[in-house]
Amino acid sequence: MGNTAELHDSREARLSIAGRILYRRYLISVLLACLAIALEIYYSICAGSCSYLKGTLLGIDLQYIGMAFMACVILLSLLRKDMLLIVLISAGVGIEFYLIGFQVWYGTYCPYCLAFAAIVFILFILNFRRNQKALCAISMAAALIIFSLFFKGSLAPSYSYTMQEFFMETFGTTWPAMVAQQHAGR
Repeated sequence: MGNTAELHDSREARLSIAGRILYRRYLISVLLACLAIALEIYYSICAGSCSYLKGTLLGIDLQYIGMAFMACVILLSLLRKDMLLIVLISAGVGIEFYLIGFQVWYGTYCPYCLAFAAIVFILFILNFRRNQKALCAISMAAALIIFSLFFKGSLAPSYSYTMQEFFMETFGTTWPAMVAQQHAGR
């Protein structure tokens, strides 16, 4: 009998934790969105390893679209507009699927972009309701299709080398001189 009481208490504890998270989901959503905006700001000033990974939507840099997206998440969370919030976040999930696929396709991964995507997925899990499955699926699919039509991405560095500059910096010689040295050594 003691085991049943312990199981009941354990289940009640889990439900109360889940209940507390759900009760505070608006606050958690706002905090996660602020974290994502901070991540985007850091990415914009960082000249790190993935500064060459660029993307635009209708000519607008994805950084700014991401910040505007998270500002809308904050606003809808504060206003407690559940339906609009889950539609927006579901659309974000569809777009993140596309952007992660873009990175996988080209074998180039941006930790900031992946962290932003993780935040979007956490927001989705936090705000998802089972009775909204169809709405979420439609929003994800529509966003994925529409985004793929208007997205322009590039992997080119923001600076460009000529082939001669590349060989000079890498090998200390030009391509023709390198070939001549190889033929002379034969």
